[in-house]
Amino acid sequence: MRNILLLTAVALYSVACASTTPAPNRPQIPPLNPPHLADAQQFQQDLQDAYTKILTRSDKPAPDVAVVDIEAAASIPIPQHRTIDSALRLFTVDMKESIQTSLLRSARYRALIDKALAEQKLPKGLAYLPVIESAYLTKLTSTAGAHGIWQFMPETAREYGLRVDWWVDDRADPERSTRAAAAYLKDLHRMFGDWSLALAAYNCGPNRVKQSLDNNGATTFWELLDAAALPKETRGYVPTFFATLLIASDPETYGFTLGKSVERDNDKRVEVRGPVSLDYIAEVTGVDQDVLRELNPALRRGVVPPGRGTVRVPAKVAETLASRADTLRDDDAYVKVCTFRLRKGDSVKRLARAIGSKPETILAMNNLDSPNQLGSGDTIYLPVRARELGALLAHSDDRQFYYAVKKGDTLYSIAKRHGLSVAELREMNEMSKGTAIHTGQKLRVASSRTLTAGGM
Repeated sequence: MRNILLLTAVALYSVACASTTPAPNRPQIPPLNPPHLADAQQFQQDLQDAYTKILTRSDKPAPDVAVVDIEAAASIPIPQHRTIDSALRLFTVDMKESIQTSLLRSARYRALIDKALAEQKLPKGLAYLPVIESAYLTKLTSTAGAHGIWQFMPETAREYGLRVDWWVDDRADPERSTRAAAAYLKDLHRMFGDWSLALAAYNCGPNRVKQSLDNNGATTFWELLDAAALPKETRGYVPTFFATLLIASDPETYGFTLGKSVERDNDKRVEVRGPVSLDYIAEVTGVDQDVLRELNPALRRGVVPPGRGTVRVPAKVAETLASRADTLRDDDAYVKVCTFRLRKGDSVKRLARAIGSKPETILAMNNLDSPNQLGSGDTIYLPVRARELGALLAHSDDRQFYYAVKKGDTLYSIAKRHGLSVAELREMNEMSKGTAIHTGQKLRVASSRTLTAGGM
């Protein structure tokens, strides 16, 4: 009885959303007069109530009703096209195990996705787009550089307000990336006025879709598909999304199980002053480090970055963490970050060599494109513990701090080579005017350094 009721509901909305030509591999149900789509939720509830009453009269306890998402399928018209049926066969045979895993994993995020979609007044069915994007894996990165549940490229992510840098990658944050994805999908639909085209643009970019429409005199995605006028991946992307919607609307018939949506109300965001490591937060709160890392996948280095930032923790420890929000960084012995004040003669290249890092890393963590953006007196971050930096500098190559005088050198030529004035060079070496230099003599050419733990 349960299957008959649920399949009837699916058939009703399929008839309302698609043509009457039956798909060869979809369940065939005798067509009924469909209710208006606006009544979909009430109709589904009526069916569930009727089924419960039938079970009650049988004097047997009512079993758990299988999780289905009829509203998702009803929210976006599902076309009839051979490629959708091919995708359905692919998912139910060759890729069944991976699709099943993805559908179960979706339960962790559907509540927050549904909320973001509702705020933007978008179709509920879009909650299943990550099935074909990322399988809801927060840290998945494509070969092209797309990242996170919604597989944002860095440029698009930043355009929609996500932070993507050395410290943080908000593309991995389910909540923030979902809000950005909802905003992007809304813009794409406003641009094309059609969900098939909007989804194609989400995959290959709106400019590519616009150009293909213009070049082919087409008005629909399906015309572009038949003309092979879009990338192969995009031509498969849209049909597989619709196949996913069909499965979500009636998973049992297709041999799948849809997990129950889980509300994320057991954790909270707490604002702290960084840099502070998740390792130290774990120590302070008593929360397992792996749990914190799972709750904060956007923190690429396991560190809340300098300045004001938020960290997600179990709700039960939120108050404990908040009470130390401003002092954590001062006591954090784990954080592998310190600040460093540049003096004349210092360079990113030399510092990188001294601490065993790369110049590119130092530039990236300071959001710099070139070492030329730095000068004497600037304070930068280095990827090393403060207590270790002094020893690393002391034992680094003397050539970073001293210069051996060569034949023909003058104080002026040595000072100029190291970005100093003659007066500064004399002062560093406690030389009075008129003091001569000789070949082989070691002169200090870099000043002592100032370093502190934590923020600026």
